[in-house]
Amino acid sequence: MKEENTMSWFLDNLKSNTPFSFSRFNDGEMGCIMDYNFTSSRGKQKGSIELSNKLRECITHKQENYWVGIPCSNCFPEMAQYADKLVGNYQYKTLAVDLINKNYRRFISEGIPLLHNYNIYWVGGDDQDLTKVKESLNIIKQYKLPTVDGFSAYNSIKDEYLNFEDNSIVILSLGPLERILAKEWFEKNNGVTYLGLGSMFDPWTRGVSHSYHKNTLKPCYICN
Repeated sequence: MKEENTMSWFLDNLKSNTPFSFSRFNDGEMGCIMDYNFTSSRGKQKGSIELSNKLRECITHKQENYWVGIPCSNCFPEMAQYADKLVGNYQYKTLAVDLINKNYRRFISEGIPLLHNYNIYWVGGDDQDLTKVKESLNIIKQYKLPTVDGFSAYNSIKDEYLNFEDNSIVILSLGPLERILAKEWFEKNNGVTYLGLGSMFDPWTRGVSHSYHKNTLKPCYICN
């Protein structure tokens, strides 16, 4: 993995209509993997042995065009080292923040227009209002799952991959559960693209802006 990634892999796949999956393991997910009592997703997802084991399965999964994002080695050195050992020498390894932080503006200017070409399923929290997002994206179905303890909805949503149209995109925005679904759904139905985008659209869906949205993140020579 080159830590100076430029998200070109993301844009190239969308341009060529190549289905892929992106599952991000940043500090929250790594915290759950390393300690099953860890609380992630800004306090909304309590840890458990089952969740920890599921996330470990996902970060170690290998499949063509299954992209795994891991923490920045400068910002989270211990977690990054742990994640890197789990993933190993893998062609589709990148940074968990490769579509945000220093690349967020590029995602908005170059990534969003490419998403216009696809039918999109949205899998997210029950507190998300998609009114503004639907002005620019063709969302054909929205799945509303619990914002708090989203993993509790795993059994009710895990087989939904059977209902997705080929060459469509599933946007996932639901804490650790999105990582699990991005892996399991792509493994079972790789004719669809699965994007774990987390809080990417929070300013429009929740009215909340995070540091990378406001360009107030601390400088980092690798990820920001």
